[in-house]
Amino acid sequence: MASTGHGGDHGRGGRTGSRRRPSPAIYRRRRLVVILLALLVVAALAVGGAALAGALGRGQDTAAGDPPAPVGTPSADPTPSAGPTASATTAPAGPTATPTPSRTPTPGATPSPSASATSSSAADACDPGTVVVEAETDRQEYGPDDMVVLTLVVRNTGDTACSVNVGTSQMEFLVTSGDERVFSSIDCQQASQDLEHTIEAGADERARFEWGRNRSMPGCTPADEKPGAGEYALTTKLGVRDSSPVEFTLR
Repeated sequence: MASTGHGGDHGRGGRTGSRRRPSPAIYRRRRLVVILLALLVVAALAVGGAALAGALGRGQDTAAGDPPAPVGTPSADPTPSAGPTASATTAPAGPTATPTPSRTPTPGATPSPSASATSSSAADACDPGTVVVEAETDRQEYGPDDMVVLTLVVRNTGDTACSVNVGTSQMEFLVTSGDERVFSSIDCQQASQDLEHTIEAGADERARFEWGRNRSMPGCTPADEKPGAGEYALTTKLGVRDSSPVEFTLR
């Protein structure tokens, strides 16, 4: 019985003693794997550091650079200045086209020299007997919402060109109803000027005035009452010359 027990102990001991240690080649391979892993980690850290440094450098360059230039904006459209809008044209004597009114009513009329007008120094003053002043309206009847356009015509009936003062210092548009004075363009005129024009023989100069269907008083005294429906007459004046009255109707 005892000999059997000793035999079993010898068997276990023999198996334990038979375990082998790894060979030197395996140790070398393991060291190589560890070294390669360490190199990969170092390389990854180096690449990451370089990328971070580049990003920081770009951020500093952007912060230190010049700010973007502002986008230019177009300048505002010039605002039309308030003022007289009457126009002057030169045309042969005889029937003329219907006047085209300007859009803004104004207290005075200022004729502008036409393209065909010549310098006043090139001609002598007109003989008063050769200058005719006429009045015109663009319609004979006006509805409640229609703008009334009044026209002063200065015509040279002489045989030669001559100079005449067609400035607002000489002009007047006068609206009457029977014997009643309703409106005059000079009542509220703030400033006037002289304007010498040379008018060719048989030609004319025209000044247009948009009447806002209001009453006026000398000295620009306020007049609240507006002209009602009825018959009216326009008389135009240039210096000492008066036109014949031209009748029109307000509805």
